[in-house]
Amino acid sequence: MPMRFVLSLALLLVCLGGTAAPARAACAGQDLIPALPEADRAALRAAVGPSAYAAGNHWVARRGTTEIALIGTYHLYDPRMEAVAERLTPVIAGAEILFVEATDTEVEELQQTVARDPSRLFLTDGPTLPEALPEEDWQRLSAEFRARDIPPFLGAKFRPWYVAVLLAIPACLTEGGQPPRQGLDRLLMDRAAAAGVPMQALEPWDTALGIFDGLPFDRQIDMLRASLPLAGQSEDALATMEEAWFREEHRLIWEYSRFVALSQSDAEAGRLEADFAVMEEALLSSRNRAWIERLLPAAEGRRVAVAVGAAHLSGPAGLLPLLEERGFDLARRPF
Repeated sequence: MPMRFVLSLALLLVCLGGTAAPARAACAGQDLIPALPEADRAALRAAVGPSAYAAGNHWVARRGTTEIALIGTYHLYDPRMEAVAERLTPVIAGAEILFVEATDTEVEELQQTVARDPSRLFLTDGPTLPEALPEEDWQRLSAEFRARDIPPFLGAKFRPWYVAVLLAIPACLTEGGQPPRQGLDRLLMDRAAAAGVPMQALEPWDTALGIFDGLPFDRQIDMLRASLPLAGQSEDALATMEEAWFREEHRLIWEYSRFVALSQSDAEAGRLEADFAVMEEALLSSRNRAWIERLLPAAEGRRVAVAVGAAHLSGPAGLLPLLEERGFDLARRPF
């Protein structure tokens, strides 16, 4: 599973657990891209391609009297985001509405649903993880649970896809069993609330959960096992993707995830490429197309802002290309 994808689901974990903020000083990951051989860095640049939309975390789209400010966020908190949020405050305060992936209303719906129906995250029948995994994998997974202050007996009952998400979040961000603090999305939502700007979700509250509901158990186990070897590298993965985001190279984040998967997995390259295509369609492209259909009627003739994960901006069906196809003029803005 692409590391960028599972990190993008950090918002889901925060929604389920609160907003406590562990000390970032405990994380000691390194940005791995500068240390790559030049041939690998050249391959990454080639994979990103020449698209003008592959970089830039702040864009404005205009068509007639409609103006849409698009801000590509990162869902996990970094203190450096405070300055970014401060610079973007006039953009948020000047909007008639702020569109986000999930407002507090959707968060509450999600919390209540999981409380009523634990089967959305927990295994309520069939084999538990110790029964479904080889013993070596279960022992390794148990150690990862303990590093995150999750009792293995509890983790044994998590759905495998949910465990894959948990493993992508470094233990340094979940000290004391607390979830990671929300990132730029929350900072901008707080500023919208302070300015009296209404907020609206771009999708129903259960979209993230629904992506996995239809996955067969065996496929979820494959995802979990694929994530285990990378769990010990999650701090470096986090630092690598964060630094790329601060450089506003959001498409590079996705392509780096593809590069890591292809270079470190024993699976056939063709299968991995197919997996990436399926994941990009499910998590980015299909959602982007649905968001556009919800956004444009509500934005017609207005000045609005959109703050969503930066991975949604570019790519074959990114928000920026989709808006261009619909006759919008696009301009990159300072971030």
